[in-house]
Amino acid sequence: MRYFIIAVACLWAQPDLQSKEELNRNIRFYRSIARRTGVFRTKALPKLNGIRWQVKIQNGVAETAAPIAVGTRVYVGGKDKNMYAINLSDGKIFWKYTTGDYVACPAAYYEGKVYFGSDDGYFYALEESKKEIWRFQTNAAVQTPPAITGDIVVFGSHDYNIYALNRHTGEKLWEYTTGRVLQSGPAIAEGVVFIGSDDYNLYALSLKEGKLLWQFRTENEVNTTPVVAKGVVYFGSDDGNLYALDAKTGKEIWRYSTGGKVTASPALAEDIDVVFVASESGLLAALDSKSGQEKWTFRSKAPFKASPSLAEGFLYIGGMDGQFYALEIPTGKVAWKTKLDAPIQAAAHILDGSVYVLTSAGTLYALH
Repeated sequence: MRYFIIAVACLWAQPDLQSKEELNRNIRFYRSIARRTGVFRTKALPKLNGIRWQVKIQNGVAETAAPIAVGTRVYVGGKDKNMYAINLSDGKIFWKYTTGDYVACPAAYYEGKVYFGSDDGYFYALEESKKEIWRFQTNAAVQTPPAITGDIVVFGSHDYNIYALNRHTGEKLWEYTTGRVLQSGPAIAEGVVFIGSDDYNLYALSLKEGKLLWQFRTENEVNTTPVVAKGVVYFGSDDGNLYALDAKTGKEIWRYSTGGKVTASPALAEDIDVVFVASESGLLAALDSKSGQEKWTFRSKAPFKASPSLAEGFLYIGGMDGQFYALEIPTGKVAWKTKLDAPIQAAAHILDGSVYVLTSAGTLYALH
């Protein structure tokens, strides 16, 4: 009996599937993990040595495009209708996959497979080698960054629908219709999908069935990708606020006014209970995640549309003036900054001591 109790206790203590996925270096999404914390468990870049390489995407990139770096490649889509796989080592193009329209959707990478949408209305699944596995047709552009857990991939479309597909076959599991276009990426936590819509609402849906659990209305569009941790969901709205809601009920816990549209997704350092929000007012704020009280603020003369990214005590963010910053998380002090060739609207991706930054001119930089 004693051994049975010990065995049960050990089983109970095992991390769930999503927790295991978060620790898997072969699974990466926009904002790092499916809960979208924006935290990268990898070596940071405390001091800028320079540009290791840079590559120009032909015809530039859409506003919603953002890179993800995983394994030996960085993946990014362009206005030339291609999804690119670029070598992390030298910036050379490994392959490009052509769709029918702009690729404005950040990719998701799950154990050797690449998932992304296109403005041609299709959502694609490719082998790491570029071979197409399947494609799924929606009724409009797909720009929202997909999230995956287990066998399910979730994304939104400009046809007002949220889709859940079997990631192996592309079979539709469910869809849910909102009131307007979806540009927010889904966050997944504890069997719930959280996603915003241009209809001013944040939705909470059951992952298995797509059943509406609750919705919360703001005063403007919700384009940010939410963050979920410790029973709280954080997201920004074009009404200028960052919201913290109870993830189970949708009840508001607190809100923080930034003085400008919040089109950048928040980032969350769970270990120190601090949430970071950037605003088109030029404000970057570090807030107590439980109360919403300010810990520090940083102001830029230019708007922030890019989401902050975190690694090993540093926060990385680009501005619409082309300045790219590394700030010390405890204080908000600038550790280093560099001016790039155009406004920065995309969140940086961090991997093994390098920071990958995309500008609106279509230039992808590898900073080291």
